[in-house]
Amino acid sequence: MKNKILVSGKQTKIGLSLKKHSINSITTTLNKYFQDFISSNILFSKDTFNFKCEINIHLEKTIFIKSHSLSNDAYGAFNLANEKIKKRIRRYHRKLTDHRSKLEKKNIDINASEYIIENPEKMKVSISEKEPVIIAESEEIIKTLTVSEAIMLMDLNDQNAIFFKNTKNNRLNILFKKSDGNIGWLDPKK
Repeated sequence: MKNKILVSGKQTKIGLSLKKHSINSITTTLNKYFQDFISSNILFSKDTFNFKCEINIHLEKTIFIKSHSLSNDAYGAFNLANEKIKKRIRRYHRKLTDHRSKLEKKNIDINASEYIIENPEKMKVSISEKEPVIIAESEEIIKTLTVSEAIMLMDLNDQNAIFFKNTKNNRLNILFKKSDGNIGWLDPKK
């Protein structure tokens, strides 16, 4: 299992003891709830005066868990991010195991393209150009989910929004985090 965990530093060096601590802690966290996983990536970087730790875990084909945190030392940043992972796994373990059985029912997912558009105000575009520049695009899968599963995946992936096909009415829906901390749900009618 340890060979599936990659620990790296982005523009910062990480020591052998930090690497061992990270691998052992993530292995302990995952072994408590899961027998196996696909991969895990732990990335340390500097953020002005703090260390930033990002943890990405690929559990199964469509299940990802993400977490990040900041602290004044690398161990503290990792421990905070690992606690977030533990909390999310503990909170959603039952739903994750139920989700596995539902995946076997073969929901039909929809392929879609995702585009990231650069903010025209930040790129100093002349006024004559009205079209924003696309800076990245990728293929995404729109999953068929219940609202509670969509909320769970949005929380596990540490996302601000999720686009999904609702299992109850077969309509495309959007869940998003509002600035007041609540979750908004867009369910367009026919």
